[in-house]
Amino acid sequence: MNRALISRYVPLSLLLLSVTCNSHHPAKEASSASSSPEQAKTTEPAPSPPPPAQPVAAQQPSQKEQKSISYAKNPERFVKMPVEEPPFNLTNPKTAQEHFNVAVNDDHQKQIDKAIEEYEKALHMQPDWAVAHFRLAVDYQKQGRVDDAIAHWELATHYDPHFYAAYDQLSAAYERQGNLKKAIEAYSALLNYPSARMPAHYQLGIWYAALGDRSKAKEHLESYRELALKSKSEEPQSDRFRKASHELQKLNQ
Repeated sequence: MNRALISRYVPLSLLLLSVTCNSHHPAKEASSASSSPEQAKTTEPAPSPPPPAQPVAAQQPSQKEQKSISYAKNPERFVKMPVEEPPFNLTNPKTAQEHFNVAVNDDHQKQIDKAIEEYEKALHMQPDWAVAHFRLAVDYQKQGRVDDAIAHWELATHYDPHFYAAYDQLSAAYERQGNLKKAIEAYSALLNYPSARMPAHYQLGIWYAALGDRSKAKEHLESYRELALKSKSEEPQSDRFRKASHELQKLNQ
């Protein structure tokens, strides 16, 4: 059974700095009327000394040169330099926040057992920390401890009723257990989240259809279809939209 995925993205942009070169204007030479070559020779001003040469390191490319820079010609200009994270040096955590920070670092190092231990210590000090419950549940699920994961996702939504990512994970865990009623109960919370409302109606409609509740299935699938047609996305051309339309045809027979 397909599930809707909620994703976010952050695009990478490149910034090129344009440097305008200053033009040097030579001073206007003085002129004088001379009655003879000798007088012209004596009154001719001495030539101005040339301007000091600009150091090579300070020279900047002209606007024309900047415009000519492209990935094909200058790929080295577009290489993203790797950013090294500073070493993590917290070795003796004492507060809930410090235990949480150590747990997150253990997650990054894929040391799940140690991360779980640190999350549990953080929650022992601060039991109402929804994010710690959420991350602990994720690690429990990685170990196959589904019941423990469900318990902590439930706590995450209890302490933060607007923690929509926890509702999503909770409903997925219930679905894997075959408990569609509990999955529907958890996933219905996403109807209060505008960005997830359209896929939530779709998934709820599919689940209600699987349970044999034709009325609820039609209600949610029609709501999904209406939102999809009003959206400015390519949702009406998606496989999900076609499947919803097919399910509605079956329900209306």
